Amino acid sequence: MEHLHFNEIASTQSHLIELLNQGSDTKLVSAKEQTSGRGRSSNTWDSYENSLAFSFIAESATTPTLTSLEIGVLICKFAKNSQLSLKWPNDIINSEGQKCGGILIQLINNIPVIGIGLNWGISKHNDSYKTPKGNIFNEAISEDDYKNIPGDIYKYITNNRLTDSEIITEWNLLCSHKDKQVSIIDTAEAKGIFKKIGPFGEAYLDIDGNIQKFYAGSLIIH
Repeated sequence: MEHLHFNEIASTQSHLIELLNQGSDTKLVSAKEQTSGRGRSSNTWDSYENSLAFSFIAESATTPTLTSLEIGVLICKFAKNSQLSLKWPNDIINSEGQKCGGILIQLINNIPVIGIGLNWGISKHNDSYKTPKGNIFNEAISEDDYKNIPGDIYKYITNNRLTDSEIITEWNLLCSHKDKQVSIIDTAEAKGIFKKIGPFGEAYLDIDGNIQKFYAGSLIIH
C-alpha cells in the first residue's frame, strides 16, 4: 500500500483524485495540515492542531449508498474507548455531543475516494458551527501520529469491512439522535422524530405519526 504524507497540502482528497486520474497506485494521502479542506456541499473542513486529515481509495459497500455510513461505524470501532457516536449522514460525534469528525466521498470512475477529517486530539474551541466542535481525545498527538494514525485507520477499515445488514444494525446502535426531535434540511425543511436508517442509508423520520424517508440533506438535532 503506497501512502503519501505531507506537512501541508491544499486537500488530501483533491490530491488523491489527481493521482488516481494519472494512473498512480497511491491508496492513501495524509497531511498534518490542509489549507483548503472540503466538507459536504459548499462547506469547508477547517484544519486544527492535533487533527487528522487523510483520504484513501476503497471499494464501495455492497450497497454503495451505505459506504460513508460504514466508514463512520468502522472509525467508531477503531477508537473503541472514546465513546463515539454518529450523526446522519456523515458526522462523527464525541461523548459530549460535539462534532469531532466528518466523512466526504467522491466517486471517480465509480471508485470511492474517501476523505476523512478527525479532531483526534485537543484543539481550540469554536462556537461558530451548527453542531459544536469537539475532539476525540484530550491530549496532543505526536509528529509521527499525523501519518501513523491515518495509516492504522486505513488498515483497520480495509481489514474489517461490514455486510449491509451489519452496517445498518451497527449504525442504528451508534446513532446519537435516535428517537430525538430533528430537522432535515435539503430543498425544504422537515421536522420530526428520527427513528433509524433504512436499507439505502436513508433517514426515517416520524412526522406527526407518519414515517417519511429522506435520502439527502443536513440534519440538526433540537
